[in-house]
Amino acid sequence: MNIDKNLGFKKNPFSKRSSEQELDFIHKIFYEPNYYKTLLNDLSNGDSSFIIGQRGHGKTAVINKLFDDLVVQDDLFIIKIDRFDSIPVKRNESAFLKIILKEAVTKLGIVLTKNRFLVSKLSRIEKQKLAFLIQHFFRTINNDEYSQVYNNVKKIRIKNFFVRLYNSFFLKTANSITSAVVGITSNIISQSLGLNQIEPPPTYREYLGPISLTDFSKIDIDSLEISKENLKHILDDLLSILEALDFKTLVVLFDKIDEYQELNQDISKIGLFTREILSDTELLMNSKLAIGFSLWSELKSELGGIVRFDKFDSVDVSWQPRDLEPLINKRIAHFSINVKKKLSDLIDFQGDIDEIINLSRRSPRDLITLLGEIYKEQANSNPNAQKFESGAISKGMINFCTNYDYDSLYPSKTGKNKDIKSMINRILAIKLTRFTLRNLSDTFNQPASQSEGQIKKMIQYELINEEEILSNTNAKFFEIIDPKVSYLIRRAINRI
Repeated sequence: MNIDKNLGFKKNPFSKRSSEQELDFIHKIFYEPNYYKTLLNDLSNGDSSFIIGQRGHGKTAVINKLFDDLVVQDDLFIIKIDRFDSIPVKRNESAFLKIILKEAVTKLGIVLTKNRFLVSKLSRIEKQKLAFLIQHFFRTINNDEYSQVYNNVKKIRIKNFFVRLYNSFFLKTANSITSAVVGITSNIISQSLGLNQIEPPPTYREYLGPISLTDFSKIDIDSLEISKENLKHILDDLLSILEALDFKTLVVLFDKIDEYQELNQDISKIGLFTREILSDTELLMNSKLAIGFSLWSELKSELGGIVRFDKFDSVDVSWQPRDLEPLINKRIAHFSINVKKKLSDLIDFQGDIDEIINLSRRSPRDLITLLGEIYKEQANSNPNAQKFESGAISKGMINFCTNYDYDSLYPSKTGKNKDIKSMINRILAIKLTRFTLRNLSDTFNQPASQSEGQIKKMIQYELINEEEILSNTNAKFFEIIDPKVSYLIRRAINRI
């Protein structure tokens, strides 16, 4: 028998550490943060909202669960955006509007190929606008992506016999669309919906600015400079079309903005990247549009005074230590074979559980990662064990604290956090969880001015804080904040 079965699991519960890997069963392991239902209700009612949280606290899990909970509501049209390769770092609201239009129109095109009778609900002008939108904003996709979206789209019940007849015989089925081509293009969707011969409305020439082209099919939307105002007009037309199709609200969920590689985890760059779209109060208050933004906590202070956070509901995805054990118990129960296990079934000593929760520092991702390290050590030392043994627990905690990705934990003003580990190693070398400026200077035989600069960096990265009470010699005490660093000192680890 392997370790999974010996511990009572179908498979390792701690092997996957990101929400994207768990979409198939997220509803079974999701533990609601405070005010989740308020957030869900706000977006359902067309109110834009901010999902604020530290890294590893489950913002992506919240976005994915919101998508699942919202997509089943028949009167909502839901899209999720987590790729930003086409968006420049600054002066980019037009690019954000284009990506919203592209993702929404692409999904709408697929929805309509599954429910072709819906096209008949549109007026002549609306069909003209839809033809234009699909021609220029439908994003070419491969067969697999088309099929995945198509299969997840709900087929709307058709009540009228003539509409049923129209739907049955109108052009091609989805299978015939995907069988003959490698990629699904706007032309294929337009032909499938009978929109390929429809001319766009004359007003769109005004939206697109001073262009000489008379053939709309030759327009390249990506290279064309379209003002924010005109893109908003086009978006309003899309929202009106969705309303005519009985979708009262377009819900757009933005995730992983702070993980966009071009921004290098630089909080100033992330602020610059998001400030235009986040500060457009008129867009965010559109009654037919609800945008949910997943944002790094530090961004709120970075954009204070620029973004009207006071006008929109903000949900802070933060956890108390008491939340983490029931949160992880839900995951453990899902992976259990017969009897639903809990963390206390894997670890005998409550002190070890408390230490694990403390080292996780209120982060679900860190808790899963730490338990994964313990699981790995247990498999290596004694796979026949039916619980985590003390040696595996100890080694797992040391591995977690030593190999932790400290570089990505803290927002950077420079985009380079290489000195974080250097600062941690200096703290470890002092061998004290509470120290003075003199302790640092003596350890490295360096002047006080150099130690002062290093302590400022340690405070900046929230590794230490300054205590209010002075020593007997009126020296300032500095206490380690990060429990991982404190743990390494207690275990006599002098370097990571």
